[in-house]
Amino acid sequence: MLPSPLQRFAAGRDQPTPQRFALAIYGGAFDPPHAGHASVIRRVLDSCDQVLVVPSYRHADGKRMADFDLRCAWVERLAARFGDRVRCCRLERELGADGRVIYSYDLLSQLAERYGLPNERLALVIGEDNLTRLATFHRAAELRQRFGLLVADEEMTVHSSAIRAMIAAGQAIPEAWQLPEIQSEMTIYRRSV
Repeated sequence: MLPSPLQRFAAGRDQPTPQRFALAIYGGAFDPPHAGHASVIRRVLDSCDQVLVVPSYRHADGKRMADFDLRCAWVERLAARFGDRVRCCRLERELGADGRVIYSYDLLSQLAERYGLPNERLALVIGEDNLTRLATFHRAAELRQRFGLLVADEEMTVHSSAIRAMIAAGQAIPEAWQLPEIQSEMTIYRRSV
């Protein structure tokens, strides 16, 4: 089976380009991470030198998530599959220590500064479902003007919310959705009686 497409957009461009990036930023709740996330990372690696997977410290929509350190530990185990080109980044905890939500624009700006990279060498990784919502992102026009964008088509229909709901209901999770690295710890999503 051929991998699903990954669209690459250079900073300030509305049409896909054959752009290669130094750093791709893949943010999300990762509550829990799953095989769909692994699929995105695998495809993104073809378009960049390094991927930083950034678990949300506070969700922009205010939803509750599993413990931040636990989600980071899970992401670190997932990242280990890919070697030293993929790492978990805990920067959101530092940036959100004062209680504020961290937006993609702010995160990429901080990472460009910390890595000493020109803005256009960084790309935000999003799913195709977020491409239609991109205009609603905080400082969306500036985000697109300053940074690249990698858009991953959904290769498998799996969502963390469905995994949590299935575990809470006592249902088995399809093997293809799971990450063996964290499978035994999914019991945290069981409903307490």
